[in-house]
Amino acid sequence: MTKSRREAQTLIGKRKLRLTRAGETTRVTKPHFQVRAGDQLSFMRHKGLVHVEMIAPGTRRGPAPEAQTLYLDLTTEDAPQTRSKI
Repeated sequence: MTKSRREAQTLIGKRKLRLTRAGETTRVTKPHFQVRAGDQLSFMRHKGLVHVEMIAPGTRRGPAPEAQTLYLDLTTEDAPQTRSKI
């Protein structure tokens, strides 16, 4: 998702993180927001839309390979990675 906590906090501070829970989409506005298993998160990263589903919340801060097992990347290779200028 993001490479650091600081990058995640910046996304949230700029209201760039969207959460979908039980079919309802909202913007995450506080860094301490509790993410649950089954939640879907969407945000822009490097001019591409990233869409992930949380499998389980982490119990500790660990290495990246361990963190990558906690979410499923739903971003498709077919999806356009930039916004069209209409």
